[in-house]
Amino acid sequence: MSFVLTAENYYGTEANEHYWSASQIKSMMDCPARTIAEMRGEYVRPSNIALLVGSYVDAHFEGTLDIFRAKHPEIFKKDGGLKSEYILAEKMIARAERDEVFMSYMDGEKQVIKTATIFGLPFKCKYDVYKSGERIVDLKTTKDFNPLYKEGQGRLSFAEFWNWPLQMAIYQAVEGNNLPCYLAALTKQDPPDIGVFQIPQYQLDAEMLTLKSNIEYYDAIKHGVIDAPRCEKCAYCRETKKLTGAISLEEFSETESEEEE
Repeated sequence: MSFVLTAENYYGTEANEHYWSASQIKSMMDCPARTIAEMRGEYVRPSNIALLVGSYVDAHFEGTLDIFRAKHPEIFKKDGGLKSEYILAEKMIARAERDEVFMSYMDGEKQVIKTATIFGLPFKCKYDVYKSGERIVDLKTTKDFNPLYKEGQGRLSFAEFWNWPLQMAIYQAVEGNNLPCYLAALTKQDPPDIGVFQIPQYQLDAEMLTLKSNIEYYDAIKHGVIDAPRCEKCAYCRETKKLTGAISLEEFSETESEEEE
């Protein structure tokens, strides 16, 4: 019997083993070993305040904020009030809702699940905002809109740094109608900044070409044909690192210097 994807099992181990997703691809680009451990349910990334603030904002626009609050008592102080980070999340929400253009891009069906075959492999997507025949919108929260530096790639826009154009390219391919793709973004500054950014079609196309050239390799890792490489930098790699002996401090120093360039 074929696997049936639902809202309840969307993030489950079985769904992640059966389908590819934008988050899996982005994770594979960072650390294949961690990605495989997460897919198998062997590792769960620790939550942090930055992620919870983003999830708080997401939950509001999904209409599930009451559920989110009930599941995360750590966002409250002892007196029952919100901690300062989530007071800021409330300001971010209020700032978005004051802007007619921003809210016009939030108009549409929320948390729409779609699946499709891309490059011969099954993919799943969950759209923050989907307006059939018009557009795909993903709600994002970020520190600010300043460019960021990524090793090996240099200075990138905040969206490129987090591989959001790749995510939207996959969303567009799964939807199948070449719809325009937008990021509705809020910053965690006080006061928050807002913006709606369209990903150019040429950039979406370029991201899909890159994915096409890499997906066979990623799939071989996912199915155990190739051992999953470790990045040796992330929390998972630090936690599971096994020493094989002493190394030269000189060799270690040279490696660190190359990584910083």
